[in-house]
Amino acid sequence: MKRFFIVGALLALMSVRANAEVDPNFHIYLCFGQSNMEGNAQWESIDNQYVDPRFQMLATTNFDSPKRTMGNWYTAYCPIVSPMGKLGVTDYFGRTMVAAMPADVKIGVVAVAMGGAPIEMFDKDKYQSKIAEDPSAWHVTLANWYYGGNPYGRLIEMAKIAQQSGVIKGILLHQGESNNTQQDWPQKVKKIYNDILTDLGLNAEDVPLFAGETEYQEEGGACWGHNAVIAKLPQVIPTAHVVSAKGCPGNGQDAFHFSPTGYRMLGKRYAYETLKVMGRETRVDAEYTLPENLRKFLTATGLEEVSDIVIRKGSSRSIAIKAVFADGHKEDVSSEVQFSVPDFLSVADGRITAVSEGTGVVTATFTDFTGNECSVSFQVESSLQGNNHVLMVNNGSAGQNAWDKQCNTTLSKSMTVGKTYVVKALIRADQGGDCALWPVWTTSPNKNQWGGSTDVQYLASYRLTSSFQEFTWEFNAQYANDKIQFAFGLIGGKVYFDDVSCKQKGSDEEMVVNGNFESDDLSKWEIISWAGQTMSIIEEETLGVETVMGKDFTTPKGLYDLSGRRVTTEHPCPGIYISEGRKVVLK
Repeated sequence: MKRFFIVGALLALMSVRANAEVDPNFHIYLCFGQSNMEGNAQWESIDNQYVDPRFQMLATTNFDSPKRTMGNWYTAYCPIVSPMGKLGVTDYFGRTMVAAMPADVKIGVVAVAMGGAPIEMFDKDKYQSKIAEDPSAWHVTLANWYYGGNPYGRLIEMAKIAQQSGVIKGILLHQGESNNTQQDWPQKVKKIYNDILTDLGLNAEDVPLFAGETEYQEEGGACWGHNAVIAKLPQVIPTAHVVSAKGCPGNGQDAFHFSPTGYRMLGKRYAYETLKVMGRETRVDAEYTLPENLRKFLTATGLEEVSDIVIRKGSSRSIAIKAVFADGHKEDVSSEVQFSVPDFLSVADGRITAVSEGTGVVTATFTDFTGNECSVSFQVESSLQGNNHVLMVNNGSAGQNAWDKQCNTTLSKSMTVGKTYVVKALIRADQGGDCALWPVWTTSPNKNQWGGSTDVQYLASYRLTSSFQEFTWEFNAQYANDKIQFAFGLIGGKVYFDDVSCKQKGSDEEMVVNGNFESDDLSKWEIISWAGQTMSIIEEETLGVETVMGKDFTTPKGLYDLSGRRVTTEHPCPGIYISEGRKVVLK
């Protein structure tokens, strides 16, 4: 009996020691994705001058240079993710986190990523079939070289080793280029996220997900359209948070990867979003001394001048505030500044809205990571007059099908099945051609081979001319449509939109966000970027508009023929009429 007691006591002691080795102040973050997570930019001298030993990486494969053994912790010098990887988002995520946290907190990353990998490569139930589709694909080669052909399995294996040393606090994701604009991407990410939580015994509330945007079009990115899909992630995963890539420069060589500066900026933003979720300020810890290379990157020396603005009453404008940093890079910090505005203006989320008429000075103040403040002032004038704004969509060359070129907007709420809705829009095209309206239920469980919804209503197609016409579609909702699509794939050149509206019949509630384009916020609008489309807001008047309505519509109030006689029949013959001073074309 005494012998069994001693053995039991020893086992208990070993258990206590094992638990004691788990440091609650060792915060670990799991990271996965494709090339931007793997790291694609060659690191520069400043990146490996000094890395705080409090920032650790767990080698998820064996490295030859520097020599690292899988399953062991190392100071997180580049490359972090794989022997093939370079500077990526994990580097400055960890460095910024270490600088912001108390001295007794360490930061660790456990990363698995392969260039070109679709999201299915991290689905433990689908990765084998995805590999079988193209066994010679580059991401499959990388998975075989570094992760035993099972990236998800390696991530979980290494995460369990990491849990013996610290506590998993979050998951970082950067992926999407290989699933660009696939509408079911958030659901695929949700499954993987839930599998990770289950396999590691974690709770979603304790382990949020941070997903980074892809490279913006303005920076040369080709997959920026996927950002609209990434934006939906928090609707599918309540503990998910989106990390902005706005203004993060591309490498200038391809349309998918960031420059070294872009990776530093994006990595810092991952850290900022993490700190905010933790309820901490995005500031260096008072007791921390920033190494010189990190200090230059994080210290702002001033803000660029902002031109004076003339804005129409009732409209809004985002204000681009750029900071210049000690290392020479410039960064859009609009989302971080505090605005001081006169009474006739209001400000929210970096956007200024003209509430009434007036002229006054706006001051923007930015506080950088070190606590240093910079300010810039500019004048804003609001008036009743001002140029009208329209959305210009440049198709480039015409497509072969109506769906090849589109302009789509996500509605503020879904339609109710069986209810009647009225969509109106002013549209013109430089080269003319047909434009159809397709309301779609994007969250439908019925998907096509590209992951898009098959529950689409195909409504009337109208002929566009070089002059603005007002088109009206009235229909009963067959699905819980949450998006309306204008399809005009056979038109080359530029197509213009204004006063786009969607309302339930008999209701005054507008479901289109910024349909008059008097705000420059196009977050609810999208085109097919990979098809070569671009969009922008321009100034253009829409005078002398003709109204085009379908033959089944009720006669507009006060309808007159071209001889000035009032039309009293419920369904007049097709032709040109006058209503409220406008030409009306009934088809």
